[in-house]
Amino acid sequence: MIRMFMSRKRVSLCCYGCILFCICFSLGSCINTKEVAYFNNIPDSAVRSLRQLQPPPAIIQINDILEIKVGGENEKTVQYINQYFSGTNNSNSATGGALQVIVDLNGNIELPKIGKLKLAGLTRDAARDTITNAYKEYLLEPIVAVKFGNFRFSVLGEVKAPGNFSIVSEKVNIFEALAQAGDLTQFAERNKIKIIRDINGKREILSLNLIDSSILNSPEYYINRYDVIYAEPKNVKVVTENFQRTATYIATVASVLALVLLLFRN
Repeated sequence: MIRMFMSRKRVSLCCYGCILFCICFSLGSCINTKEVAYFNNIPDSAVRSLRQLQPPPAIIQINDILEIKVGGENEKTVQYINQYFSGTNNSNSATGGALQVIVDLNGNIELPKIGKLKLAGLTRDAARDTITNAYKEYLLEPIVAVKFGNFRFSVLGEVKAPGNFSIVSEKVNIFEALAQAGDLTQFAERNKIKIIRDINGKREILSLNLIDSSILNSPEYYINRYDVIYAEPKNVKVVTENFQRTATYIATVASVLALVLLLFRN
């Protein structure tokens, strides 16, 4: 009788121990709210002026889609060039009669009457001037407009909806980019956000700290086209996932022990 009582007591203690372990581990794995807040070193009651930031100059890159319009000040000039633009497969009404061209692997585009023209590595204004000068041989006082047809970037890691994104804009900041991916999860290292940047073969990795308000005045506040943004996970996520697996086993064992305890009581 004493042995049976002692056995029941041991089983009960095991069950209670398993439950207590789960509760303690859960409390210990909680995340500090300061670690998940953006620029948390700004005083709550303060109004802080931010300096004006200019987005980085948009450099034309391989695989860029450009929308180009060419015309002139007199009607004959406009009609002359438009007959070539309207006759190409890459021109459509959706782009307002603009010619859509893709920068090839050699950094060139192809234009009516001009042929191949190297634009990779130029800013949009420099590309406009290059195209304008090229058309001066054929047109009287040519007027050229150049627009980027895409702003693509990727967001990976600890975000709610990772993926590739393409938006109609020429200026995107880091927070807008993360918002496209559903924002960071609670397990993201907000002070270790990586940006992998490739501009015509020149690659670099940037590290951003979104907890510090200095990011709001940083040149890296704006991202570039084709940037890859990676949100590194916290160590606590690995611990939590391991704990969840362990807790499953513990819960199974506890259930078996509880069943055995009930059988002993009966």
